[in-house]
Amino acid sequence: MTQLRIKATPPFTFWVFAKKCIPARAIRLASVLTAISALAVGSVSAQSEIEIATAFSGGKLTELSGMKTTLSVQPFADEREVSDPRVIFTGELADGGVAMASRPLAEIVGEAMHSAFAASDARLAGDEAGMRLAGTLVAIDAALVDRAGVESLQLTLRTSIQLVEGTRIVWQTNLFGRGTVPLSEGAAAALSKALDRLIEELLIDDYFLAEIR
Repeated sequence: MTQLRIKATPPFTFWVFAKKCIPARAIRLASVLTAISALAVGSVSAQSEIEIATAFSGGKLTELSGMKTTLSVQPFADEREVSDPRVIFTGELADGGVAMASRPLAEIVGEAMHSAFAASDARLAGDEAGMRLAGTLVAIDAALVDRAGVESLQLTLRTSIQLVEGTRIVWQTNLFGRGTVPLSEGAAAALSKALDRLIEELLIDDYFLAEIR
């Protein structure tokens, strides 16, 4: 009987074949293109995120150092139907179709609110505070408007605000703030103005102030 000898093929045989059959120039070109694609994707992602300043630019709107109790500004909730909580708005007015903040938008609103109370010397505290300010981001609308012949971006923040003492809601309202800037200044500037206006509306509300003073 004739015996057949079967020679094992080393595992690197295919790689050697590929190196011989595929020009080295093509391999290098593919590597370069892959690297460029990765850099491009990273650049687009970085540009799509907008940094929003949360420091209140209005200074001390009212004196709150004499509040009758302490206040805790709770993290805002977000009831918008968005795929990502960082979304500011979508559509033709957004660069690339989506204006995206670097952090969740509700977090930014709550932080800006806390900053404004601190600027007015409010007696801020943690969970042990006598009162809690609870808020919900309901919607944000974007529109293109004309301001003295200048195309402008207008953002409107819509929120629901509650002042809670223990388990009792002592005051509540629907609050909105609108910010309008030339279109060239972008979403960050418009949103900052909207945040300032939202906070101003709260801190000049006589009924709200009567509950905390």
